[in-house]
Amino acid sequence: MSGYLPPHTKEGPASKLFEPEYTLRSQNHERGPRTHHRVAVPKDIIPTVDTMIQIGTKEKPNLVEIPPIGFGLWGWGDVISYGWGPSGGYDQNLDEKSVAEAFDTILKHFPTAFFDVAEHYGYTDGFAESIFGVNFQEKMRAHRDRIVLASKFLPTPWRHPWMYPDVTLKSLEGSIIRTKLGRIDIYQLHGPSHFGFWPKLSTLCEALCLAYQTGSVGGIGVCNLSVDQTEYVWKYLKERDVPMVSSQIEFSLVRMDPLLSGHIRWCHERNITVIAYSPLAVGRLTGKYSSINPPRGNRNFGHIMWSKIDPIIKELKRIGEKMGKTPAAVALNWVICKGAVPIPTAKNGKQVEDAVAALGWRLSPEDENALDDVGVDGRNTWDYNLLKHFQNWWWQQG
Repeated sequence: MSGYLPPHTKEGPASKLFEPEYTLRSQNHERGPRTHHRVAVPKDIIPTVDTMIQIGTKEKPNLVEIPPIGFGLWGWGDVISYGWGPSGGYDQNLDEKSVAEAFDTILKHFPTAFFDVAEHYGYTDGFAESIFGVNFQEKMRAHRDRIVLASKFLPTPWRHPWMYPDVTLKSLEGSIIRTKLGRIDIYQLHGPSHFGFWPKLSTLCEALCLAYQTGSVGGIGVCNLSVDQTEYVWKYLKERDVPMVSSQIEFSLVRMDPLLSGHIRWCHERNITVIAYSPLAVGRLTGKYSSINPPRGNRNFGHIMWSKIDPIIKELKRIGEKMGKTPAAVALNWVICKGAVPIPTAKNGKQVEDAVAALGWRLSPEDENALDDVGVDGRNTWDYNLLKHFQNWWWQQG
């Protein structure tokens, strides 16, 4: 979600990349043989742009394929957290021109590109989907077979339980119209029901089944659900022969909860791909921010004390200097090593290049373990900053 607090300032290095004091290695983007793997990148495989993850169920194993890294479009049009410039946000370098550059750079590097959006992304509902559909429709028609798109339905509290399933089906129709692709490859439940009964989870499941049966959806995904909630949806959809293919959760070195709770393992055992949003803690793991230079806007996810983040950044820089990579590339590689597909938000082409630098190599077991040691288990760590973002307590049930 975009958050509930206004930006603190209109100044700051919002779109600039971190420039380490060490030398970065030039990227080698030579194409290799395309390989195919179920659910996640195996431990013994070096992820590349040609490494394809097959998403599907045991009965329908290959509904769609995605690369090891996707791109979230949360920031495309978002004012509160990402500072969308044309709407008076703090980042005047973030606009339709910069995201068009990001889109072109993604297609340049990835033979198959994975985008994740939602009906509520942007400064108005549907704005990010419209940017995607209106600005890039000609390019998308030319490259439709190379684009995998996921979007989301949000069970907001003002959507009365009596409005289902029609409200979900209308939302799906709206997403299809705005994105102009004619189809949503993965249609996701954006978050849990309010208080467990507004509406009931069974009501949401039934609506998702009907959405799938329209023929406009490749597979169903969930976001921000606990393991128990995820299992409920999985069983419900399985009985209706509806493929549940993904679980999207906040997962990064500042929030290792889904790994340590067994959420990722549970999903893999059931052929469910894990998608990791905010894999860079909304910019905090890039290296350019600190306690005296915090990120602008309401970046509620990953907002923990810098005393906990600093050791992580130090380790990311140590590994980055050895590998010739930025801290961001190292952090994204760690997410892949843990069996998830990171979807960082890219504001421009340079940030896409930085994300691509996470591919073509793999952390050594020693470096992976070193990052594990400094990562944060939010389940057992109290942090005062959580009080500033009380909505996360309801939202992050995964």
